Amino acid sequence: MSDLAFLSIAEGARRIAAGTLSPAAWIEALLERIARHDPVLHSFITVRADHARAAARAAERAIAATGWRGALQGVPICLKDAIATAGVRTTAHSRLLVDHVPARSATLVDRLERAGAIVLGKNALYEFCYGGPSFDLPWPPARNPWNLARVAGGSSSGTAAAIAYGLAAGGIGTDTGGSIRQPASFCGLAGLKPTNGLVPLDGVAALSFTLDTAGPLARSAEDCAMLLDALAGTTTTATLGRGVAGLRIGVLRHFHDGEAQASPAVAAAIDAACGVLRGLGATVGGARIASLADLDACGRVIVLAESFAIHEAQLRRDPSVYGRIARHRFALGGFLAAADYAQALRQRERLTAESDRVFADWDLLLTCGETAAAPRFEDAAASFPFTVTPSLRIPFNVTGYPALSVCCGFDGDGMPLGLQIAGPRGADDLVLAAGAAYERATPWRERRPELRPA
Repeated sequence: MSDLAFLSIAEGARRIAAGTLSPAAWIEALLERIARHDPVLHSFITVRADHARAAARAAERAIAATGWRGALQGVPICLKDAIATAGVRTTAHSRLLVDHVPARSATLVDRLERAGAIVLGKNALYEFCYGGPSFDLPWPPARNPWNLARVAGGSSSGTAAAIAYGLAAGGIGTDTGGSIRQPASFCGLAGLKPTNGLVPLDGVAALSFTLDTAGPLARSAEDCAMLLDALAGTTTTATLGRGVAGLRIGVLRHFHDGEAQASPAVAAAIDAACGVLRGLGATVGGARIASLADLDACGRVIVLAESFAIHEAQLRRDPSVYGRIARHRFALGGFLAAADYAQALRQRERLTAESDRVFADWDLLLTCGETAAAPRFEDAAASFPFTVTPSLRIPFNVTGYPALSVCCGFDGDGMPLGLQIAGPRGADDLVLAAGAAYERATPWRERRPELRPA
């Protein structure tokens, strides 16, 4: 049972193809685990047990009749509950949508299901992808499976928590300012923000029309590549074996050892990761892009302005229907002038052009996924934490670069730490190949969480 719970997408697919693993057995093992553990973890809002069992039986019949037809056939995944699923409640973790049942699925869901993936259920998140972790909503926030007193990260929190504790093999989150990569870092997973525009967003609850992305969360870069290929029609899986030999990897020390300060544990993990990549044949040295503070401020203004535009009518009617954190963050955008938003869009062009120049000298960029391990819930309750510390993730939403977070170690409390690898727009395959090479050379994916009391 535990073997099936922590089976990767890649290994599960290989076993299904070889006829040594039944999709129905895999699904049943995960459903039993969800029933046993999710009342404590709170990673799911909706579990589709009957649907998943029926889909697994259908997959087995299809494989028996015509043979295995694809890498995701029979693979159990989960979805952030900001992604529309036809006939299934899609709430964005808000009381505003507590009974919302879309008639159509998001295009990305259709693509995953055509590839044979089986959607186990819909996951908890920060309200409308922004307001959390919150305890004043119809569902509690997801907890970190490495320590229940810690947050799982946002906003794709439930998806990450479910995968990390063996309740699903992989899943799909959204990322506007780091909402895939922060949970990946905090929960010891791989999570990819693809190149902006690569994955279709129709049917996905919008936070920022110009910065939103959707992408995979999984146990490895290889699994992320398999999901991305189904989501976007790419062929990243085919190039994962290229490794990093000969690549030039620029370390953005002005991000994590300058404008922001990584904890000693994170700093040591990043230095060690640089050593691993050098040992694999990469050239690793210092690089600089645009100012972290400027990139962060630009992204924040865009998110605040666009999210306020989305929620303005409801905020004026009755702001109390939102949780406290979402209400505060969305309302803050109302204090921005049109000129502020216009200037942010203009600055985005300048900052992106300035940052793009780095790729004349470097193939990939490296920094930490987060400056520290996941905080405790009581330390993550502020409405505006971004006024204190700039994000090391939102710069890659602003520039549109693909960015991957992979586990690069653990701190003294046994909490996961994340390494972030970014590349030029369109280089999702190179980013994933570098992440896969690093994972193959390190032992971090072998660790498993044990639920520790809050």
